[in-house]
Amino acid sequence: MTGGGGDYDAVVVGSGYGGSIAACRLAAAGVDVCLIERGRRWAAGDFPTNVVGLLSAVRVESRNWRIALGKKDALFQIHEQGDSLAVVACGLGGGSLINAGVIAPTPARVKKDPRWPSEWNKDWDACEASATSALSAQSIPTEFYNARIMRELAREALEDCVESPVKLSIDFGGGRGGGGGCLGCGNCLSGCPYDAKNSTDKNYLASAIENGCKVRTGCRAQYVVQNPDFDRLGGRGMRGRRWWICFDDLDYVCADFVVLSGIKLILFLD
Repeated sequence: MTGGGGDYDAVVVGSGYGGSIAACRLAAAGVDVCLIERGRRWAAGDFPTNVVGLLSAVRVESRNWRIALGKKDALFQIHEQGDSLAVVACGLGGGSLINAGVIAPTPARVKKDPRWPSEWNKDWDACEASATSALSAQSIPTEFYNARIMRELAREALEDCVESPVKLSIDFGGGRGGGGGCLGCGNCLSGCPYDAKNSTDKNYLASAIENGCKVRTGCRAQYVVQNPDFDRLGGRGMRGRRWWICFDDLDYVCADFVVLSGIKLILFLD
């Protein structure tokens, strides 16, 4: 390695729900943080709205057949290895770009599970309310077909919750989403072309950036290595940070703390 692309207190890899919230909380606490995302920024008009567009937004990588088909920054990334198949989103906002934004309260029986840390019980409701507020969850005003299905599922799985527990992180009234509100097109799972879905790039990531978080898109973290000089240098200077997050043999960033969120990496640890 011959160079470095940044020196931070913390680096977050991945911009889905886990990564965006981590970056938001770190930045709000005054930590010098950088968020790394393999994909690109998706504008509402970039999302596919027909079958042809959907097929062009898919990349398939097979370790079994040693092939890769599709654009490297395709919205849908399908990975096959052994007998496993994984589908992930590639873009700033991660999985929030291609899900229906369904939010339901935690069932009481789940909260009572003794395997949860006891400290969580004190803050559970407050944290759940905070997340619901940040994601601008709204009750469904129109009985779309998919909304009826979700309501039936909720009735079976969340019977001990309040009546009509399902809310969506979608703008139904032309507010925070900025695109005039949901039109019920059913395109949630391939990205909202009307900018009505409150994906994490519009809330947690926006807040993180406002608090000083640096965002690097189009960067695929290949591996994380421990700085062999860290102990000798005592953590001083760019090359004195504990970790190197490498994109290739020449480009990398340094940090004392690394948060891996929904990402596949090769780790070289002592």
